[in-house]
Amino acid sequence: MIHSALSAASFGAQFAPVPGLSTAISVLQQIVSIYENIQHNRELCARLVERSEAVIKVIELHWNPELAVYRSADLQRLTSVLEEIREKMKEWAGYNLFDAFIRQGQISGDVDSKSKDLDSCLEAFNLASHLRLQAMIEEIRTALGPDGSFQEMLDKHHENQDQLVIIVGELQKLNRSQTLGSAAQDETRVRLLKVQSTLQGGGLPDTNLKSGAECEKVGDKPAITARVHEIWEGKWMGSQRVALKLFRKLTNDEDARTSRIKKRVDREVRIWSLLRNEYIVPLYGVCTDDGTYPYLVMPWYTNGNATQYLKHKASADKLKICLDAARGLKYLHTLNRPVVHGNLRGSNILISDNGRGLLSDFGFSNIAGAEHSNTVASDNHRWMSFEAQQGLRTPDVDVWAWAMTAVELLSEELPFCDIQMTGKLAMMIRDGEHPNKEEQERNGIQIDDHVWSLLESCWKKPDRRAKIEVVVAKMEILTKA
Repeated sequence: MIHSALSAASFGAQFAPVPGLSTAISVLQQIVSIYENIQHNRELCARLVERSEAVIKVIELHWNPELAVYRSADLQRLTSVLEEIREKMKEWAGYNLFDAFIRQGQISGDVDSKSKDLDSCLEAFNLASHLRLQAMIEEIRTALGPDGSFQEMLDKHHENQDQLVIIVGELQKLNRSQTLGSAAQDETRVRLLKVQSTLQGGGLPDTNLKSGAECEKVGDKPAITARVHEIWEGKWMGSQRVALKLFRKLTNDEDARTSRIKKRVDREVRIWSLLRNEYIVPLYGVCTDDGTYPYLVMPWYTNGNATQYLKHKASADKLKICLDAARGLKYLHTLNRPVVHGNLRGSNILISDNGRGLLSDFGFSNIAGAEHSNTVASDNHRWMSFEAQQGLRTPDVDVWAWAMTAVELLSEELPFCDIQMTGKLAMMIRDGEHPNKEEQERNGIQIDDHVWSLLESCWKKPDRRAKIEVVVAKMEILTKA
């Protein structure tokens, strides 16, 4: 029995809506609902539910909605831990009496492990951390005032990415409060773009962007039209050229038909906007108040994607972009809470102005170990391992997809280029088959044997598949050969 008497029926009375905490509280509510269906080992499970509840209540007690935008990474980590607990609860709820008995020790170990994870999350929200953040904000606001020295403050914190995020966040708030087109706003925008250019990732703390104040469409038709989305040219902070990825099948209405796609977009923004690395496309945020359809905002890359850019390029250029993509995956997979891209292919690697490959399109991404995805687009099968097609999201599926993407870019042919039927392709992958080197070289473009050997190591069973760190190390040697 849960001593706090927290239940699904009384949840609304226990937790009122709190700006910034709503996602974590929603997951906690799901945990409580699942707990009510657990028949065995209830005392063990209750300990974890109580701990989850206690952590949320402590954070709530000291919560300041004004600081929420600077807590995005901490909140994502907390939400991810709660999601993992929810999945454990689902598993335990499905146990019969025998399963629950023989797995009692395992459940106890999981409860202890997840409780420690919750305690670790709570440390990020302690009072000392809160006071440090508040002091930093006061320093920034003083520097942005009429008697402040913005450049002096920027020089002081220019090497501290965490501080720069707070600076750009305060500039974002100031920009929104100023008269559109005023001299004061123009100065704020120049400052914001200057700070943003020094950020790894370049995204703003508040990812719910405002049209006009921050972004706007340019022109009356899209630059690119795809199956479910369009790419429009846009303007960022009144001057910078950006790309707007508009979802044509998703409206801003609360129609149940669009609910699943909305959740995917929300997850994409939640994960992508916090990624800060030189091999990842920065996501500025999502705009929902500029017309019928919401759109994501990101930099505009004139070189396009890797598939387009590498047509008829030398093998060395192709290997470099493959290495860049592997480095991007290494960053994702070695985060404290690893991120699985889940949708890697040539068209999802964009090329920067200096010729670097950047990972983009995190619509199928997930935190490793979180809820599986049952969504697989039919045209993605060529790049997906069998376990990925079954909905599994682990770093191993990205390694498989990286090798398929390398085949695509190096040969200038789709993986399994001689197979047209999706059903046959899925069965071949299920049976352990992978692209044939001779068939992929049918247009006369040769793939180095050492490179092909590395690709084959990425197509092994998950327990024997190469890790991304190994892939990066070997590709660095191959690109220098």
